[in-house]
Amino acid sequence: MTGESRMHLRSRVLLLTTAFAVTLFAITFGLSWRAHIEQQRWSRLVGVEMQSMAALEEFLRAHNGFHTRAGRIVGATQSYDSVVQLLNYPALAGIDTARLRQRVDRFAHLLHDSEATKAQRDAASAQVVAAAQNLIGERKLEIARQRPRLERETRAMMSAGLAIAWIIVLCSFAAVQLTLHRVVRPLEDLARSAARIAGGDLNARAPIGGDYEIAQLGTAFNNMADKLRAHARTDDLTGLPNFRAFRERIEEEISRAVRYPERFGILVLDLDRFKQYNDRFGHLAGNEALQRVARAMRVAVRSVDLPARYGGEEFAVIVPQIDAAALAMVAERIRFAVEVMPAPADGARLTVSIGAALYPTDGRTVDGLFHAADERLYQAKGEGRNRVVSPAPTQRSSDRQSA
Repeated sequence: MTGESRMHLRSRVLLLTTAFAVTLFAITFGLSWRAHIEQQRWSRLVGVEMQSMAALEEFLRAHNGFHTRAGRIVGATQSYDSVVQLLNYPALAGIDTARLRQRVDRFAHLLHDSEATKAQRDAASAQVVAAAQNLIGERKLEIARQRPRLERETRAMMSAGLAIAWIIVLCSFAAVQLTLHRVVRPLEDLARSAARIAGGDLNARAPIGGDYEIAQLGTAFNNMADKLRAHARTDDLTGLPNFRAFRERIEEEISRAVRYPERFGILVLDLDRFKQYNDRFGHLAGNEALQRVARAMRVAVRSVDLPARYGGEEFAVIVPQIDAAALAMVAERIRFAVEVMPAPADGARLTVSIGAALYPTDGRTVDGLFHAADERLYQAKGEGRNRVVSPAPTQRSSDRQSA
């Protein structure tokens, strides 16, 4: 995945925040709207129906009061008009009061009829009361009929809310997993890689993953690790591989030689009388002399060889896939390259003594090979310096004038 196709961490945070905000707003709005609809239904059922029943009950009280007080008096019909007006309440506009009005009109007609008997008026009044009570009973039945529906809808709304809550939980879990995969885990991998490098494992690398910033951080970390690894394996003064790089490479050569029967050699070099050189010309000139020797070694060795600064004025070379005769030739080429270097204005000519060892003849371990090479180096020093002592049967030394 290229850097351009990765999502920025800031964009992911903003996207997740916006998604959650929109989701919560939609859920809140939806539930609020549903609750508003249910409240309207409940208001219509309870409010309107209860108001209609209250109006009917008030009409009944007024009618019964009128009938009890004045219903027996002929001609007292004008005051009944106020009772009839109660049927015009807005609360009764939504229900069918035609039957009740018919009974009220009959009762009012009997009040005007001078020939109507008390029994007739009482019967008509009872019919008015029965009709009003029937309407009240119908309102109560309507409430009883609508209540289960409202309860079902309320339970459905609660179930919908619960389902939405579960959806939010699942979405949150998915967002957490995505964040773990794209942010947290890459950061953990990066931290583990940093800990490995801090512990000395310079081969540690951070996986390139996660969002754009984290991927950039991983790339920068790996580049830094590469530079640190190169710096940790390079001698600052000469630019040659250092002791650490040399030891790692010789371990690899031994492992390869065990798997595939091959021979390789090592050369141990020491500048002749280098302490006196430093004392005479100074350490700056000594450093420049080490740099000149390093350049001469690079020219003299093969492309597959590994020259390294082993420490101080000591150098070493790993020479893969070679026999004793060829190893001696490489060593002699290095010795000669150092010998013919022109002396600088503030210095003198240099010479080098070289001891060689061959795997597996002189040893099968790093220590065994170095022990054999060091002994030959001391032999070269003892025999007058500026010479090579290499393994038999091609062991030979090139006598030169001691520097």
